[in-house]
Order: sequence, then C-alpha cells, then structure tokens
Amino acid sequence: MPSTTSTTARHAAVLGCAGLALAAAAACTSSKPAGDGTISGAQSTPGAIASASASASATSAQPAGAPAVVLPPDLQIATSFDTKGDGDKEAVAQGLDYALRAYNGAFAAGDPENAAFKYSWDGVARPYMANIIGQLVQRNQTITGQTRYYAAAFTLTDATHAAATYCEDQSKGYPKDRTTGQVQTSTPSVRDFTEWNVGLEKSAQGVWRVTNALGEKGSTKCQSA
Repeated sequence: MPSTTSTTARHAAVLGCAGLALAAAAACTSSKPAGDGTISGAQSTPGAIASASASASATSAQPAGAPAVVLPPDLQIATSFDTKGDGDKEAVAQGLDYALRAYNGAFAAGDPENAAFKYSWDGVARPYMANIIGQLVQRNQTITGQTRYYAAAFTLTDATHAAATYCEDQSKGYPKDRTTGQVQTSTPSVRDFTEWNVGLEKSAQGVWRVTNALGEKGSTKCQSA
C-alpha cells in the first residue's frame, strides 16, 4: 500500500527543483524557485500537440534522428500545447515536448547520461537538471503516476531563439522507492502546480533544445487553468 506524506515533504523528496542559475533568468519572466517534474508521449495535430504515454517501449513520435525516449509502464506523461496553427511555433512546441519526455525518461531511470536527455537539453539547463536526477538516485527513488503539462504559450524572438511558458500539474505524480516499490502519496494542493518559463535555442542541425528554465511553484494561475 502507498504510504502518505505531506505535500511539502513530497516535493522536497522528489521534485525539489529550484529555478535554474541566475544566467537563466535573463530569458525568463519568473523569479521564484520551483519544483521540477516529469513528461512524455507525443503525437501532433495541426496547430496543437497533445500526447500521453504509459509504455516501457520507446515512444513512436520523436524528431527525426533523435534518440528514443523510454518511460516505465507506471509513469504517464500528458502534454497539451496549442500553437494555434503557427508552423514555426509548432516546431518549437515539438522540441519542448520531446525535451520534457526525454527528461522524464532520464529522471525515472536515474540516468543523467541518458542519450535523449543530453540530445534535448543544453546550456545551463542540462547540468542543473542532471543534478536533480542525481539527487533522486542518491535517495534510491524513481517516480510513478502522472504529470501533466498544459496552458502553453510560445514566442519566437528570432530564427534560432524562442521562449515558452506552460503549466505543470504534479498532483498525481509520486516518488517510489526503487528497492521496495513503496509509493509516497500526498494530499493535492496548490504546491502541485508550477508555472514554467523556458528558453530554447535552435541548433545548426535544426534541433530546438531547452537551454534555460525557471519555474514558480504554488501557481494559483496554473491550478485554475
């Protein structure tokens, strides 16, 4: 049976992600630290990206040439990014969707050297997120349940730089002990909702990568979105 812990303890144990280094703040609008979470699955429709994944096998939709993202069967990632029919913004949204899935695959596996994660995260974002993965490994924990990403907005500043804001709902995601399989549940609260501001850069190979990120945990805006 899952054990129960407080919401604060849960986020400190699993999702204790502070906002990225001050260098990231230049491209972000939020200034408060926030918890970090999980992400994955992908299939796109015109003007929108809506996805969910709960499979241990590689997801079927991914950028051409990108490493496959693998998620455990008990981890579900759902994303809903509306780009309003803008092809340029949809390309950025697809890059972000893949990056989030890749991070969560690495997070669940406890592997900061995960190929998909290193492919889609760069700049100050990669070492910071890798450190979070390392903290989970030290606690002998993985993650289970569901994380949802939604209410996204995208802005292209030029041909190779973009910014995005989106919400994260962690109310159904929990830490799980790798050895015993014990799950720590918690009572949902506003602390489960984070508003994220991220910066992305397009590589010479045409790949949109997350290079910085900053989040505000306890977002009432995201709780009601």
